[in-house]
Amino acid sequence: MKKINVFGRIALGIVMAYVLFHILILLQFIPSHVVWGGKIVEPKTILILEWVALLVMLFLGSLILMKTKVIPNKWQEKTLNRWLLVFSVYFVLNTLGNVLAESIFEKAQALLTLILALSLFKMSKRNP
Repeated sequence: MKKINVFGRIALGIVMAYVLFHILILLQFIPSHVVWGGKIVEPKTILILEWVALLVMLFLGSLILMKTKVIPNKWQEKTLNRWLLVFSVYFVLNTLGNVLAESIFEKAQALLTLILALSLFKMSKRNP
């Protein structure tokens, strides 16, 4: 197996943690009021949002695995780098949202999402 660089390991670790987190919410081991600002109370809406979040995280995980050459890359390197850059910008915006959140739990996520954003940015600028 190919050794994954430090940015890939950091990003993949955070994404795997978020995948587990969303699965635990879907299985109701973690209460849903700790996510989405605690403002969404409709179970069906939470279910939809959590499934979308889980699928996005799985997609991002597959991009990271392609970039680190753990799985075959079926895309051009430029396309893969652009996707990583898009996710980097997304997580910068997510960081801002977490900083402005009301709950301490979501505020704590700001550091994690910022580290993820920076790791994805560095990965998008590197050649494999």
